[in-house]
Amino acid sequence: MKPLYIISSSCISPQNTFDETVLFDGNEVKTAHENILSCIEPDYKGFINPVQIRRMSRALKLGFSTAIDCLRKSPVKEMDAIIIGIGKGCMIDTEAFLHSIRDYNETALNPTHFIHSTYNQLNGMIALDQKINSYNVTYAHRGFSFEHTLIDASLLIDADEAKHVLIGSFDEMTPEHFFIKQKWGYWKNEITDSKALFLSNSPGTLAGEGYGFFVLGAEKTCADQVSILAVQTLYNPSDEEILQAIQSILTAHQLEAASVDLLMLGNNGDNRQQHRDELLTTVLHEATPLYFKHLCGEYDTASQFGFWLLSHVLKRQQIPESLYHPSQRSDSLKRNQVCTTIQ
Repeated sequence: MKPLYIISSSCISPQNTFDETVLFDGNEVKTAHENILSCIEPDYKGFINPVQIRRMSRALKLGFSTAIDCLRKSPVKEMDAIIIGIGKGCMIDTEAFLHSIRDYNETALNPTHFIHSTYNQLNGMIALDQKINSYNVTYAHRGFSFEHTLIDASLLIDADEAKHVLIGSFDEMTPEHFFIKQKWGYWKNEITDSKALFLSNSPGTLAGEGYGFFVLGAEKTCADQVSILAVQTLYNPSDEEILQAIQSILTAHQLEAASVDLLMLGNNGDNRQQHRDELLTTVLHEATPLYFKHLCGEYDTASQFGFWLLSHVLKRQQIPESLYHPSQRSDSLKRNQVCTTIQ
């Protein structure tokens, strides 16, 4: 695949990432409340017409603001495609529509919540607002949704069908959605401080949500841009398949395991899933492991938050203390960074 260059990005998360200097320069970390990490909402008036704000759900307001902020940061204004990934859709509107079916006995239903709950609602809003009349796709592939936006963007650029692509992903958490997944054993039973998530040694994790957008291009627009050289996904892989995938990526780029400087891990504090992190850190033993899910919580497209963090680490050549395991001491970057993210 041809290199994909990250021209601009924007992220709204449970941390102060919309003003990215806070996390990297101030190292201020927000913690979970009742095992849920909720997004810090910006002032929408700078991104959305005040008349529209009251008609939009929280998810649409957050997603639209993130996308517009990303486009404003980009020196390139003409987009050849919009590709968005989402795990579950707009949960608040979905729940409201389902409740109305029950409350009104399937009669006299207001279609507004149904319209706003559809997966491609945000894509359409961005395209209409920015007058982007081109390729427009939504991936609702749960844990693979964000990765598929990257793969689709790379295919378009490889085929010379696009030069600049807006990609992104988002998922929201609601009390009802949290309650249902709690029944399935997704979350910690005990109240857990997110700063101590990796020391909990118990089943389950913390719930989260997040919104992130990126403008990707086929060519650099400045000297210090981060590039994406490979994207690979594995479904329920064995240890052997994980090792083969790592070796395949290293071989394709003429690298040794010892060449990897940073390893971004999707450890979510669930002790039932620790063995894969241990496998990766053993194979890439020279790499400094970094962690991000104690900052954003767990959700289908959480890898987008790790991707955003990693791109800024490489661009700034700076690692916030909050990305280290509590048992680690901070260290400086070495050589050119090659990073692996696993969700």
